[in-house]
Amino acid sequence: MASRTTLDTFEKLTQMGDVTLYEPAGDSPMQEKKRQRYQSHSLAECITNLSTPKGPKPVLKSMLTTACERNCNYCPFRAGHSKTPRITITPDSMAKAFDTLQSSGKVDGLFLSSGIIKGSVTTQDKIIDT
Repeated sequence: MASRTTLDTFEKLTQMGDVTLYEPAGDSPMQEKKRQRYQSHSLAECITNLSTPKGPKPVLKSMLTTACERNCNYCPFRAGHSKTPRITITPDSMAKAFDTLQSSGKVDGLFLSSGIIKGSVTTQDKIIDT
């Protein structure tokens, strides 16, 4: 049963695809763009290479949820932006997926963010729990 949970998490990560490119703390300038529909996503879209003094470091860049209760105009994940896919991953599932990716040598770190659900303190607690 645990392997199915991990598989479901990888499916969710793949569904998120490049959604974190538009996250306000992302690599590129934040702007809403008309996006073309993708035929498929890959897990590789969730892995970003960070520059370090020792060379590139691959990190899993994802969110616990793309849902948000706030409606900040600058954010593509805001409550009033109905076209954003809403995907949620539990802290335990995210931790297991990260452990699997790290053990296989695909990533060396985790850049984790989240939409705000049930207040910022609860959301931060879930990030810490991961």
